[in-house]
Order: sequence, then C-alpha cells, then structure tokens
Amino acid sequence: MTKFSYRITASYCLTLLISTLVFAGENERKIPTRASQDFNISVKSWGPTQADVDAAKLRVELSSEVQSKLRGSKHRLVSFEYINVSDEAKSGPSLPPTRFIATFYNYTTDITVLAESDFAGREAVLVTTGAFDPGVSGEEIKDAYELIRADAQFAPMAAAKTLELYESMPGVSNLNGVRLVNVGVTNTATGLNQIVGVSFKDNRVVRYENNAPPTSRAAPDACGIQSAGQGATGSGVAGQYQLTVSGKDRGAEPIWEMLVIRPSSSSGNSSERSGIEIRDVKYKSKSVLKRGHAPVLNVEYVNNVCGPYRDWQYSEGFFAVPATGVTYPNGTSGGIAVLGSGQIATTSVETRNDFGNFRGVAVYQQNSGSGNELVLVTEMNAGWYRYIMEWRFGPDGTIRPRYGFGSITSSCVCAPRNHHVYWRLDFDVVSPINNLFQVERGRKYLMPVTNEAAILRNYATNRGFVIKNSTSDEAYSIFPGSNDGSVAGPTGPVTDSFGRGDFWLMRFKGTAAAPQEIDDPNGGSAAANLAPWVNAESLENQDLVLWYSAHQYRIDDASRPSLERPDIITGVHVVGPDIRPIRW
Repeated sequence: MTKFSYRITASYCLTLLISTLVFAGENERKIPTRASQDFNISVKSWGPTQADVDAAKLRVELSSEVQSKLRGSKHRLVSFEYINVSDEAKSGPSLPPTRFIATFYNYTTDITVLAESDFAGREAVLVTTGAFDPGVSGEEIKDAYELIRADAQFAPMAAAKTLELYESMPGVSNLNGVRLVNVGVTNTATGLNQIVGVSFKDNRVVRYENNAPPTSRAAPDACGIQSAGQGATGSGVAGQYQLTVSGKDRGAEPIWEMLVIRPSSSSGNSSERSGIEIRDVKYKSKSVLKRGHAPVLNVEYVNNVCGPYRDWQYSEGFFAVPATGVTYPNGTSGGIAVLGSGQIATTSVETRNDFGNFRGVAVYQQNSGSGNELVLVTEMNAGWYRYIMEWRFGPDGTIRPRYGFGSITSSCVCAPRNHHVYWRLDFDVVSPINNLFQVERGRKYLMPVTNEAAILRNYATNRGFVIKNSTSDEAYSIFPGSNDGSVAGPTGPVTDSFGRGDFWLMRFKGTAAAPQEIDDPNGGSAAANLAPWVNAESLENQDLVLWYSAHQYRIDDASRPSLERPDIITGVHVVGPDIRPIRW
C-alpha cells in the first residue's frame, strides 16, 4: 500500500470513529459494565516542601529590601506564588520551581508589596509595589472572625453561642481607600443577618449601609447549607505530586502519568488561581495535555440582585475522606490523600454537609460503569460558594473534567444566577504540533479549523472538536456535556451573554515556563474577556490551546435535586466536557 493510500484509509477510519463519537458524545453516556481492573497508584513528591516555603517566607520578610517597605507598619503575608524554571522545554517534563513571589499587604499605607527571590537564597530580593488587591487569605478570615467576636455588638452573641460567621462575597471591599475583609454575621436566635467589613489598619468592624456591601445582600431570608466555619487555605501551600497509574495486570507499564498541582499553588492570576491543575498528562506513555486547569470562574445573578463576581480557586476548603485506610504521602497537611480500594471522598455537593477532615486533593479509583476511573477531587471556598472540581481518567483514555456548584447559608444564593467555569486545555497530542478539526452530526467529513476562532456550541448537532497530531494518526476529541449550557440561546439550556462564549480555539503563546494568555485581560470586570486573544492567527501545524466554558443556571432550592447518585458528582449542578482518544 502506498503512503498516499494509507493516509486516505487512515483519514476515512478516523472520520468513522469521530462520527460514532458525535452521535454518542453525551455527558453521562451509559456504557456496558465490564470487569473492573484495580489500579496501582504511585505518588512522588515534586517541588519545594512546606519547610522550603516557610523558610523562604521568613527570609524575604526579614530582608532589608522588604523591610524598607514594611518596617514600622502593620502588614501581613497574603499570598505566595511559585515561578516556573525559565528554560523548561515545552515538549519536556515540568521542572520544579526554584524561585517564588511573596506578596505582602501593608495595612498602614494600603499598598501591596511583592518580593521575588529564589528558594536557595542566593539572589537578592527584588521588591515592587502596587495599589491593587492581592486577594483575601485564610489567616485574614480567621483573624477577622476573632475581631468580630470581640466587637461590642457581637460579643454577647458569641457568649450566648448564637453568633454564626461565614465567608461572604465580595471577599474584599475598598471603602474610602481602606481595604476591608468582608464577613457574614448571623444571630441564630433572632435571625439578624448582615455583612460587615473588618479593617486591619485599626482593628475595626465597619457596618455597611443596607447591612451589606453595594454588590451584596443580607436579608432575613437565607438559603444554602450550614457553614462549618472550618476555614480554608491561603495560596502557595506546598504539596505537588508526580502521579503514575498502572493496572495490576499490566505490570509496571503506566496507564496514566501526570503532575498534580493542588489549587492553592495552581497557576493563573495570583488573586484567583485555577483549581486542580494537571500537567504533562500522558496516556499509555504518549502525551495528551501539557496543562489542564480552569483559570476563570465567575457568576452573574439574574437582574443583578448581587454581584457579578469573579471568584477565586486557591482557598481549599475541608471535605471528607475516610478515617482509616488512607495514605498521606507527606502527612495530613501535605496536600494529597490516596484512598484505599473501594473508598471514595465526599464533598458538600453530594452530602450537603460543609464539614470535613481534609484539605487538598483526594485521589481514588471508582467503577463508573466502564471500568475503574482514576479520580482527583477537591473542594474550594470562595466566600459563601463551595466549588467542587474533579478530573476523571478512564482506562480507555477518556478524560472527564467536572465542576460542581454548592453554597453555604446566605441571602444572595436564594436568587437565581448563572455560574460560568472556563477550562484552559493546552493539548500536546503526542507532540506540541497538532491540527484542529470541527465535527458535528450531519457532516460527513472533518472540517479543518485553520485560524483562531471563537465558536458557539450547537447541541442539535453535538458540535465538537478533534485535536490530531500533525504527523501521525493519534487524536483526541472534545464534546460538550449535556448540562454545560451555551450563550447561543436556542441551542443550549442557558441564554446568558455574560458568559461571553463556549469554545475559544487558540495558538499557544509564550514558553512552557511562562505561558501567555493564561489570565484574561478583564480590566477589573467580573466577566471573562478572551476575545482579545482571538485574532485569526494560523492554527495549521501549531501548538494548540482550547478554552472551554460551561454555564450553569443555579438556585438554592430544596425542591431541585442536586444529585443523581450519592457517590459521584453528577446531576443538574455539575458540568464538564468529555475528552476521548481516537486511534491511540
């Protein structure tokens, strides 16, 4: 057979396979159950330890460079961020970071101070300042609670044990140039409900007009589950791991390999981050994704009752793992928990219970009907929201990113709203150089996508895309989930222009160490703004990045079931696409 005829045959077979996926590509397809194969899960620590991080924080805070900006002031370290190695190759493995940025907030001057240096302590500390909000830290929330409990108005409630405090939205407000950390306050005996701001400049509790910041709401009515008040992590907590999964009947041959970055240390805007981040993902030793994460998360309320808000994904909240049979490679605070055979983790989306015993990423295997899936799951707090992020990896090469939405008791969440999550998927199928095709029901052949574009979903034709290696036949497809909505109106369950789009097909820019177009240029707006990056550049034989958004209409109403199964985050409040291999 000639090379030409081989390519024609391969292309025809590829088209047939994709046609099958177009017709079958639904969010929760029923696949015949087969015997479940147990996995061997291997976890190896990667990157700086918590001791390295703590030493770096202390060293830069005491440095003369930083002290020149902070000495004599009231201040706090609010954020810590890793910097990737500058000479990291796109086609090679991610290298452990050797440098970092520590972000301090000077409450006295209301200035943010950024200190950049290296973990080895060989470099001078480079300091810059700016007048911007670095995001709220877990320690700030904890200390804000203490100041409220000591406040003259609230101390009697605290003594009577009728005071309930919760994280609110927005997390931070600015009043007359003073940064305020917002906290919700409820008197469980009288039903009093308000949101107050805490100024650390003078340790003062500030009352807002109308009992809430301008973009929020506090009223006698409240919805959501009861807050556990257990708090959440800040950003930059150590605990990254190299994960290898093999089948027990396949010997040492790996099925899945990847680097797992916990939400606290994920990439993206330092005041937002991007949830569980996976890098260097390989299926059967071949590259699939260089990086997968969700850098943008936001919400808009119907009639702007509250918000809109740009949410953050670095605050890891507590969720539940079994009390026994769990392996913590670096201790319970090390960021990853590997569950035993038959064990699962549960979050507030399944249980409607905000209490938990673990923060970080839980790893386990679960039979989903098509054999065991590897599951990575976390729960994140952003004000009163509870966000559940999963990555699911099947033995057949399927990847199922999932996002679930929940909330604790507050007034705003009684109102209908649309949540939007935006995954960024840097596909490197076998190699970084790939081609892109649009596929849908009714189209006989693949349609090449040759230039950057923003394209809407079409549920009537189950519109999807195929990312194919440029020199071989391996490919991966992506199709929307049935709950994922669309901004296109009649073709999807959600009509919401705030969501801005469904698919953005782009060319990778930057380097592996410093990818560009990873934080949208939103200009302070809550809405996503990916349009400036779509400028018709060629996608033929290029390194491809696909942004995928899902739009979830939600109202906290007990009459709406949040789950179809109690042991997996599926149902009306869960979104995410299916990503499947072709000719692997």
